[in-house]
Amino acid sequence: MDYKNKDISDMISDIDEKVNIIFRHQMLMSAYQVIPRDYDLGFFMSEIEVHSINFIHDNPGITAKQICKLTYRTKGTISSMLSHLEKEGCIEQRKNPANRRERQLFLTEKGEHIYQQHKAYDRKVTCDYLIEVAKHCTPEEINGFFKVTHYRSEYFEKKIEEERQAYKNSQK
Repeated sequence: MDYKNKDISDMISDIDEKVNIIFRHQMLMSAYQVIPRDYDLGFFMSEIEVHSINFIHDNPGITAKQICKLTYRTKGTISSMLSHLEKEGCIEQRKNPANRRERQLFLTEKGEHIYQQHKAYDRKVTCDYLIEVAKHCTPEEINGFFKVTHYRSEYFEKKIEEERQAYKNSQK
C-alpha cells in the first residue's frame, strides 16, 4: 500500500495513546497467559503446556528445540515443562533414529484428549470474545484487527531476532 504523508501523520497523531493501549494489551495478555486453567479436564495446565501439546499434535516428532523457537522460551523452561508433561502421561519422548542425541515428541492418548479439549476451549473463548467485541466494532473492524495483528506479529518476530543478535554481539 502506498500511504501519503497525511495518512501517516493521521496514524501517529495520537501515538502516546496508542503506545499505552498496546502496552496495556500486552500486560493483560501476559497476565492472562500465566494463569493455569482447567480446560474441562479436571486438572489445571498452563497455556505454554497446552499449546506445546498443540504443537506436538500438529507436528508429531517435533523436538524441544523447535518448541523453544515456537514459544520464545528457554531450553531449560521447555525441558522442565516437557518432563512434567511426560511424567503426567501426556507425551512420550523417543530417540530420533537419525540423530540419537535428539528426542522426538509424541502425544499419548491422554495428550490427544487434552488437545481436543483445549481446541474446543479456545474456540469457545474466541467466539465469546468476538461476540463481545461485535457489540462495539463492525465485522470489518474486527477482521482488520486480525490482519493488523498478523502483520504486527511478523514485525516483532523480526525485531526479536534482530535484538537478540544485537545483544549477543554486545556480549562478545
